[in-house]
Amino acid sequence: MKLYPALGISAGDVVAFVGAGGKSSAIIAVAGELVGDGLTAIAAPTTKMQVGEAERVGRVVIAGEEGWLGRLKEAVAGAGSAAVGSGYLSKGRIGGLGLEEVAPLGSIADVVLVEADGARRRPLKGMAEHEPAIPRGTTLVVAVANIGALGKPATGEHIHRPEVFARLTGLSSGQSVTPRAFARALSGGSLARVPSGARSAVLITGVSPGRSMSNAAVVTRELWRQGVGKIVFTSLPAGGPVQVWVP
Repeated sequence: MKLYPALGISAGDVVAFVGAGGKSSAIIAVAGELVGDGLTAIAAPTTKMQVGEAERVGRVVIAGEEGWLGRLKEAVAGAGSAAVGSGYLSKGRIGGLGLEEVAPLGSIADVVLVEADGARRRPLKGMAEHEPAIPRGTTLVVAVANIGALGKPATGEHIHRPEVFARLTGLSSGQSVTPRAFARALSGGSLARVPSGARSAVLITGVSPGRSMSNAAVVTRELWRQGVGKIVFTSLPAGGPVQVWVP
């Protein structure tokens, strides 16, 4: 099973990936699958994205530079996918586009893939009030979290913005992340600001047959209780062939 159809992604979609634990890996994988199936894709962060990860999608084009739209069209036509940012930043990153600048990219590629917030490489996060940066025209929001956070202490080592996570879930700092708290961070945090008319899904990463899949199944039951319908498991961001399951 491929990741993009499991998530319900199709031509015409603007997909915002939010949360923690594998957003960039998911964007890279989805872009590759789309190109492999004859579709085109553009990665367009609205916050920041590592240059190395953007380059795994395709040629990086900087919006606003002279002739950038032409270069972006050429890159997509030639390779099937490309990435676009607002400029090169420190620490090997590209800056994000404005929230009004993303939807028009749909005239260049079949699918636009947006990294819409940051998590400092943590597997789970508390979503701040100013997040995520979901662009106008988004049709699907995918909330991402890594199952490896389950059972870990709710501290900054494992949770991005643990104080926000604590307010949302009721866990005190240092308490173990429970299935209910894990699910709540997604349903009441990452998916709290899905635009009207847009679809939503949860992507649980770091899953493989065995204990991690059993843990993901427990979280899934909590997500169902909290009203989340579409849930997908994946082996990302682990190396090797991408594995995908739909519970």
